[in-house]
Amino acid sequence: MIWEFITTFLAMFFTDTFYTYYLQSVQNEQIIKASFWSVIVFLVACVAVINYTTNHWLLVPAALGAFCGTYIGMKLRNKSKSNETNNSTIHQ
Repeated sequence: MIWEFITTFLAMFFTDTFYTYYLQSVQNEQIIKASFWSVIVFLVACVAVINYTTNHWLLVPAALGAFCGTYIGMKLRNKSKSNETNNSTIHQ
């Protein structure tokens, strides 16, 4: 039972983390990169969906994983953006 909770949490965590990269690729009009991320997001999300449809209590770790994944994904994205801004300022 604990492994199902961990698996579901991690599946949603990585789904939402990878989804931030997918959205960034779409925003930057990177067709191949966005397509790649969409496949990864779909496959990882399938694990969580299969888990929580068989045990509805797994919606709890799924929700926690979604929150944490988005939080970390956005932190990484913002850190990446600030590094790009600092690098472009240095090169000017």
